[in-house]
Amino acid sequence: MKSHVSAAAVACAAAFALAGSLAWAAGPVAVDIPFQFAVANRELPAGHYELEPSGAGPSKLVVKSADGGVAIAPVIERLADTGGKEPTTVFDEKNGKYFLSEVHIPGQDGLLVGIVKGEQAHKVVIGTEK
Repeated sequence: MKSHVSAAAVACAAAFALAGSLAWAAGPVAVDIPFQFAVANRELPAGHYELEPSGAGPSKLVVKSADGGVAIAPVIERLADTGGKEPTTVFDEKNGKYFLSEVHIPGQDGLLVGIVKGEQAHKVVIGTEK
């Protein structure tokens, strides 16, 4: 009896792990960012970017520019799915500088990739799914 229960528990855990990884198998989202911003300690110019969750869980966000540049930001925390219909990026603005803070992709948990301490404003930029 114990071996049946253990086998069932292992099978359930494997199914949940597979389902979680498949949920992150979605492709990148595209976003046109109209201002210079920072992500993962890199300054990036305004322009067209593709953002894609990567790694187990996912554990990082890959930010690719139209000119081939790449920045990789570690995921600090997964955020609840907002139920939004469009991909959104949230930037923290402090002292005239913008910092990528959150990425929300429809049907997936959001990703917290940056934290700005102290008082700041937020700017939301809507993207499109690729």
